[in-house]
Amino acid sequence: MPDGEQDVLEFFAQHIETTFQRTLPDLARDHDQGQSRPGAAEALRWYGRLSGAQDRLRQAEDELVVALGAEPGELNPGQWELAHRVNTAVVERDVPAVTLKALLDTVVADTPERGSRQSTVASHRIQAPAVAAAQPHKIGSAVQGRAR
Repeated sequence: MPDGEQDVLEFFAQHIETTFQRTLPDLARDHDQGQSRPGAAEALRWYGRLSGAQDRLRQAEDELVVALGAEPGELNPGQWELAHRVNTAVVERDVPAVTLKALLDTVVADTPERGSRQSTVASHRIQAPAVAAAQPHKIGSAVQGRAR
């Protein structure tokens, strides 16, 4: 699964569209008209959550980058707080991503023409995984790749 902000959203948009053989706007229109395929409404809902979480992550990263400035050095308490906020936002973004991936994998497994994988009894009751307490990442990994 890609890790860049647009890459994650693009990855899931393409995965949803491939899974349901419809564009995201078409799936939303189908849902609004009560003609949604099994799993499509849930996929749209989790994609919306993923998109919102990605926006919050982007904002937290931007705030951290501004606070860090261009000079390397020891972090002050405010910068550490922002770094922890980025770590939390990453976890909050990853929960809908993992859930959406599991949902789409289940839809693919339940599709008769792709029946090489077995479905499970609980396939239609997918819920978000429990979020374990995240250990803070080193500051270098929190902002790695965010050069502007």
